[in-house]
Amino acid sequence: MTFVQIVPNLKLNAAKQGMEGYFNLARKLKNTKVVDRVNDDMLFLLTYMAAISTADIERNRIFDYAGRQKEYEASKYFKQIYILASKWGYEYAKACKYISQKLKDAYLSKLFGRMANILSSGEPEKNFLKQEKITREEIYSNEYERCVESLKKWTDGYTALMVSVNLVVTIILVSVMIYNIANIETIAFLIVLLTLTICGLALYIIYKSAPAEKKVHALGRKSKEQEQIRFLSRVLLPLGAVSLIALILLGTRPEFILLGVTFFTLPIGVLAIIDDRKISERDSSFPAFVKTLGTLAGTTGITIRSAMENLDMETIGCLKPGVEELHMGLSMGLKSRLCWDKFIGETGSELINRCSRIFTDAVELGGDPAEIGDIVSSSSLAIVLLRMKRQLVSSGFKGLAIILHAVMVGLLIFVLEIISKFSGLVSEMSESYMSMEGGMNGMSGIGMSMFNVTESLPILYKLTFSVIIILTISNTLVVKIVEGGGNYKLFFYGGLMSGISGLCMILIPPVVSRVFTFEI
Repeated sequence: MTFVQIVPNLKLNAAKQGMEGYFNLARKLKNTKVVDRVNDDMLFLLTYMAAISTADIERNRIFDYAGRQKEYEASKYFKQIYILASKWGYEYAKACKYISQKLKDAYLSKLFGRMANILSSGEPEKNFLKQEKITREEIYSNEYERCVESLKKWTDGYTALMVSVNLVVTIILVSVMIYNIANIETIAFLIVLLTLTICGLALYIIYKSAPAEKKVHALGRKSKEQEQIRFLSRVLLPLGAVSLIALILLGTRPEFILLGVTFFTLPIGVLAIIDDRKISERDSSFPAFVKTLGTLAGTTGITIRSAMENLDMETIGCLKPGVEELHMGLSMGLKSRLCWDKFIGETGSELINRCSRIFTDAVELGGDPAEIGDIVSSSSLAIVLLRMKRQLVSSGFKGLAIILHAVMVGLLIFVLEIISKFSGLVSEMSESYMSMEGGMNGMSGIGMSMFNVTESLPILYKLTFSVIIILTISNTLVVKIVEGGGNYKLFFYGGLMSGISGLCMILIPPVVSRVFTFEI
């Protein structure tokens, strides 16, 4: 029988000695997303196992139910243990020991090793799983906080890096005006390549440093905002793609193309931001809701439906409309699974999706609702508090990145327009002097020709626009990576950054023309 193992680390080879440090860092961070996903899954999987174990079910059923949770990466190992014990005649302790020896992940290997010792000693699984869940919660919280601290440092480094890139491009633009550079095309290409490489490497490091989590569920039923996003995406994105291609073919100025991107993406992005905010509010209200509901059902010995009748709806915040519909559906005698699926889908939250299914499955198996509610509430509250810490970092960086993008793009366009105006002035003065009799022996014209970059201006415009596009894409991605959440938020930040770039390209040239007017 073949057992799936974690993919081994891939080695990265550095091409240049000067970049060795960056590649070493990238090599260390390469597999963090896989590890983060396993850690995130293990927290919820142990929460699930601890919750269903309160029903005092048999050992084989605990491993069987755990192996069926295919949304968790680590569930396959519990399925393997169940198959070894139920079909191959292994004892569960021996099966756990065997699997622990096959795993390369340190935590999972130690977990199954401890589980093998506990099962062989005869201690009840319920006590072990509950304690292991608490331990996993502490470990996950510490790892998440370390990721947030690392992310904070790398965001500071990213802003410094972008300022340095912008300074290099500005120096190149000014140097072209001062010196007569013959191979300007090659230099422009290398600058664009350098900017692209630096931005790509910075994004890669920040992506690997950011905590991995899934905030928006992937169920068929969505929240109201997600349904609107789905509808607008089907309308605006194809229409926008066709329109932008037409604008490019017609030779439309780049700034209007950028504004077109904003026009077709920003409405979707605004809905995504609203949906993300509502999901955060629902997630914050859920721990208190599930704990109160479990306590009411457990202490009074009534069903979940009856407990909802005694639940004070004013204390559950923004979950009130969904809980009222859930209670109404249960009261009408509809299937419990369908009612909960509707409630989960309309919240749009992956946290509520996982925790609600843990709660309902454990209650249906006969577990104590009060104890289950306490277990689920503890795990969900830990996730909510960790997200708040991440938000402290992302909120400050988000505002800084938007302002920094406007300043960098504005500075590049400002310098380029100054060069263009100065070049035009020098060209006119050179022609004026050369037309004079003797032209001061031609010396003035020769001196001024050194500052004439008229022939290089098209290349400089292409260089500047290319760098602006790279900065727009990079700043869009980095804000989304740092903040987390659903991928549709890319449309908001992409539309915002594109709009800022387009407006700078439209507004700054007239301002430069008005301020810097030269008379010969």
